[in-house]
Amino acid sequence: MNGHHEENTRELEIQFYKTMIGYFSYKDIPTGFFNTVSSMKDQLATLNINIKESSESSSALAKALNNLTFWGVLVAGLGVLVALGGLIFEIYKYKSPN
Repeated sequence: MNGHHEENTRELEIQFYKTMIGYFSYKDIPTGFFNTVSSMKDQLATLNINIKESSESSSALAKALNNLTFWGVLVAGLGVLVALGGLIFEIYKYKSPN
């Protein structure tokens, strides 16, 4: 009977170990951490795309502002030339002996 008892104990141990191995090997990996990492990865990819798009948009805006500034300076310069021409004409009229 003692041999039979040891055999049952051995079978119970084997069954216990199989159950524990099954429990720990088939249990899902904690998904909270991996979902967070995956979510951060997706958010960083979206951030990279947004940064690239904003950089392109910023470059286009800078080019447009440079063109606008150029034309504004050109128009202002022409206005100064017209005013200077008017001043010279008035000085000429004043000094000419008519």
